[in-house]
Amino acid sequence: MTRSFVVVALIVSAFCFSSVLAARVTPNDVPTTNAAANKDDFFIVVGQIYCDPCGFQFESRLSKPLAGVKVTLECTKGDKNVTFVKESTTDETGTYNIECKGDHEEEVCKVNAVNEKGNCRKIMDNESDMIVLTKNMGVPSLVRFVNALGFMTETVDPQCGKVITELGLDKLDD
Repeated sequence: MTRSFVVVALIVSAFCFSSVLAARVTPNDVPTTNAAANKDDFFIVVGQIYCDPCGFQFESRLSKPLAGVKVTLECTKGDKNVTFVKESTTDETGTYNIECKGDHEEEVCKVNAVNEKGNCRKIMDNESDMIVLTKNMGVPSLVRFVNALGFMTETVDPQCGKVITELGLDKLDD
């Protein structure tokens, strides 16, 4: 029962976060470049990186955005044939934007994050996330949202006990 609650909490968190990101990105946020003129071959990958001070491995009210985190988008065809790599860094809101040229329908594209600063460097189980970068998936938008990726602190914040109670996680084994 605990595992199913955590899965549901993760799904709800991801849905809520994607809604927040969708609200943050407006047409004015989309960079205008020559590549944007050919809409079939241009995408913007948007995501957020956060710090989980409780070790929940999902966002809570105590989670904070992480600035200055290196994010890499890498597309591969087959096992080792890297076809596209581009890096970005998160801003003060923990958000990153990566411009991607080309249609990558036949490739596996992943976003990875590396945080080497501060005390929130322990990578979570969801250390990367896949993203589909093709015009052939029925989504007219050029913006592709990636699920939030997070890091954890080595020590648990003392306020986490209160959050556990608020979320009802302390009642799961009853």
